[in-house]
Amino acid sequence: MFKTPASLQKGDQVALVTPAGFIENEKPLLLAEQLLHSWGLKPVRGTYVLEKNNCFSGTDKQRLTDFQAALDNPKIKAIWAVRGGYGSMRILSKLDFKKFKKNPKWIIGFSDITAIHSQLNKLKIKSIHGLMPVQLLEENKNTEAAVETLHQALFGKNLETIIPASKMNRTGSTQGILVGGNLSLLQSLLGTPFQINPKGNILFLEEVSEYKYRLDRLLQSLKLAGYFDNLKGLVIGEFTDIKDNETPFEKTYQEIILDTVSDYNFPVIFDVPAGHFPNNHALILGSEVTLNVGEFVSCLRFS
Repeated sequence: MFKTPASLQKGDQVALVTPAGFIENEKPLLLAEQLLHSWGLKPVRGTYVLEKNNCFSGTDKQRLTDFQAALDNPKIKAIWAVRGGYGSMRILSKLDFKKFKKNPKWIIGFSDITAIHSQLNKLKIKSIHGLMPVQLLEENKNTEAAVETLHQALFGKNLETIIPASKMNRTGSTQGILVGGNLSLLQSLLGTPFQINPKGNILFLEEVSEYKYRLDRLLQSLKLAGYFDNLKGLVIGEFTDIKDNETPFEKTYQEIILDTVSDYNFPVIFDVPAGHFPNNHALILGSEVTLNVGEFVSCLRFS
């Protein structure tokens, strides 16, 4: 069974950290702080949250220091990654979760933060795949539902996502633990101590800015690693800005996914609103979920 971090209460502190890429300015931080204050929470910036070192938010040591401090501080009740990018894997093996395991707290993020979610999966502790502060910027519209689902997840409210039918779906009903995240990160973690085991669970995948042949290669890699063996269901979030090859691949990303899992008979649902777009609904990884993929409408319900 997965441990559930305590629901947030008014007055709780939330750490804002950047374990991966850097942010251009403090605007995402200001927007996140404004939102947290509106929920009655107290934001706490990491010491190095505005640092820059090449493509990273500071050196590995600085990013590690901020994240470790948030893990160990008993006053911090949730850790919110400000953005993804790349870099979480570089500090993953150095993070110490001893204190965290005794008093788990919510860790929130997606994309590159999948590396940290995968570690939490190994520790059997739930986490939130959801909106990050960079998605609150003005150019990102229609974030209201994403913000509301994040609030529901953090404050222990019932979480349910209704999804319109897609002709690409494979209908059926199933129950299981929701695991997964960004496809590229999950594939990158194969063969490491942080590789998740989705067998007997429901797998969630999302991706951004990949060429179709690379997408096919990532999925085939997971298949060869046994990712889809004994899977209970496949939940496909946003696959944003998928690009065709110079020599056309001649399949949609949905067709590439369905072709990859054609040997299996579990339900498959597309267009779940989670991933690299503003309407990024919160999903609780490690939670027991009920997935109903119907002919006209589908539902993903968290217990």
